[in-house]
Amino acid sequence: MRLTKIGKYNIYFTKDVLILISKFIQSKQKQHEAGGILLGQVKENNIYITRVSFPSNQDKSSRFSFSRNKDYAQAIIDFEFHNSNKRTIYLGEWHTHPEELPTPSTTDRKMIKDQFSKNKLNEPFLLQYIQGTKGFYLALLEPKNFNEIQVKEDD
Repeated sequence: MRLTKIGKYNIYFTKDVLILISKFIQSKQKQHEAGGILLGQVKENNIYITRVSFPSNQDKSSRFSFSRNKDYAQAIIDFEFHNSNKRTIYLGEWHTHPEELPTPSTTDRKMIKDQFSKNKLNEPFLLQYIQGTKGFYLALLEPKNFNEIQVKEDD
């Protein structure tokens, strides 16, 4: 399990989640971006990312962009919510970048802010996770705060 602290929150990614995301790292020259949604549970200031969705055939991607299919994602959110006795919820978005230490693009920042403002959320925050080839970016968006961190992973 990986722990990352942002603001008042402890964010835990399970080993399984990290393994699944790592399968989509853009280590090859022509590999497209991939992504999906982050799902899990919140207990006080502890956020547990226990599930992620895979890219689907309905998503659109290129070497430098990813846009997920909303209907596909909503079906996964609904399934996980109902099959966990309403404990597993949508917590945010993830995708890959073809750079060692990823930095969100203007499009990435707009997308997460739109998700935050236009959707009904179970929690007063939303996460954005971007996996690079040698590190990751993680942001936590709240109504009046936007906290972000970049982490280079050990080789």
